[in-house]
Amino acid sequence: MKFVDLFSGMGSFHYSFKKLGYQCVAASDINKTTRKTYITNYGIEPSGDIVKIKPQDIPPHNILCAGFPCQPFSQCGRGMGFEDQRGTMFHQVMKFVKHHEPDYVILENVKALLNHDNGNTFKIIKTELEKQGYHVIHKILVCSDYGIPQMRKRLFIIAHRGNLSDSFFAGLKKYEKKVTLSKFFDRKFQKETAYTLRCGGRSSPINDRHNWDGYIVDGKEYRLSIEDGLKLQGFESFVLEGTETQKWKQLGNTIPTIFTDIIGKEIAAAVAKGSI
Repeated sequence: MKFVDLFSGMGSFHYSFKKLGYQCVAASDINKTTRKTYITNYGIEPSGDIVKIKPQDIPPHNILCAGFPCQPFSQCGRGMGFEDQRGTMFHQVMKFVKHHEPDYVILENVKALLNHDNGNTFKIIKTELEKQGYHVIHKILVCSDYGIPQMRKRLFIIAHRGNLSDSFFAGLKKYEKKVTLSKFFDRKFQKETAYTLRCGGRSSPINDRHNWDGYIVDGKEYRLSIEDGLKLQGFESFVLEGTETQKWKQLGNTIPTIFTDIIGKEIAAAVAKGSI
């Protein structure tokens, strides 16, 4: 199985799919520091601006992965959707889908995309994929349901050129596992589940509504470290390039690997059984 990793960031899809024996044939990300992180950990240099990449310049592949920009659809952003230049990045994804017709298209974004513009944004995405012959399913996944105690929620859209069942996500139930922060870090956290890791706003007062990195641990105020952030996003033995601020930005933007792990495993199992 060969895959491409568009809007790759830290490479959550690569991190998980590599363990399954899948081969990354191309990646892209516009951020220079993030590209350095990708090279350091995977030995592949992502291309830059996706707008400048021609579909024919990317090798054929079975799976197209794209965690396209979420800010246009996020409740924390301006919510402009396709009116935001970044919101048009979905259409950049589609130029590769139309040219290569991969077996699977896996898209990731914030849960707010599902109801953005009264559901019209998601309807456009689903319709565009269906026009290319894909069956489309989707589900909002929550980190804390699968063994990583973080509130982070993400929308996953999976499109398949065959008979991908609507019950596909039901197979994820076997991975469900509840773990507290105290057990996860082997320290006594007052809070059971971590806030969602963010790109900015660190060191807000611990009782402020903007706080996301401050906790009471062993009776004292504690701020998450980069190592803590990596663990909460599911990365082990991983090197982040850049300044402290750049590292937190990468962590705040990444997809928790628990999601890419279980989706990758379920696709691999289905392919092995010949059920999809």
